[in-house]
Amino acid sequence: MSHEEYNKALTGFSTRCERLPAFDLTGFTKIVPSGGELYDEVRSDGRWEVLRDIAGDDKTIYGVASHDKDAPKDRYRYTLAVKEPSEDHVRNAGLGASLFSIHIRESEWIVFELENMTTDFGKLWQDNPYNLVKKLGWEFNPAVGLHIDVYPPSYSSNDDPMQFMMPVRRPASSS
Repeated sequence: MSHEEYNKALTGFSTRCERLPAFDLTGFTKIVPSGGELYDEVRSDGRWEVLRDIAGDDKTIYGVASHDKDAPKDRYRYTLAVKEPSEDHVRNAGLGASLFSIHIRESEWIVFELENMTTDFGKLWQDNPYNLVKKLGWEFNPAVGLHIDVYPPSYSSNDDPMQFMMPVRRPASSS
C-alpha cells in the first residue's frame, strides 16, 4: 500500500503535506456563525466574480476561517479572498475600502482533497479534521490559528472538487 493509499485509508480522504511560506490574502470578510453564510452571499451577489476579476495570476479563491478578537462567542471571521490582487483592478472596481487583508503565517499544511464539496465537506467536519490530522501524526498549529477552504480556478459549483487546508506541526514528544 502506498503512502497516499495509507493516508486515505486512515482519513477517508486523499491528503498531502506541504510547507508553505507566509502569504497574504485580500477579499471580503464577515463575522459569522458559519462560513457558509458569507460563501452563499458572495456566490449569489456577484462578489465571487469580482474576486476572480481582481485576482492576479492565481485565480484561486481562499476561504479563511479565523478566530478574531472582535467575534462574539460561537462566531468567527470568514474571509473569501485572493492572493496578490491586481491594484489596478481593485482601484477600477472601487473596492479599496471594502476589502480586508489577512496574513497567513508560514507552516506545514495537511491538504485534504475533496472531490465534491456537497458530499465531502460535511463528511470532513463530521469526521473532524482536527482528529484526522492526529491520525496522520500531526496536530493543529495554533500559531497559525486558522484553516483554509481552497476553491481552484475551475470551481464553479458545489459539485466541483476543492481542498481544505489545516496548518499542522509535529506533536511535542512526551518524555
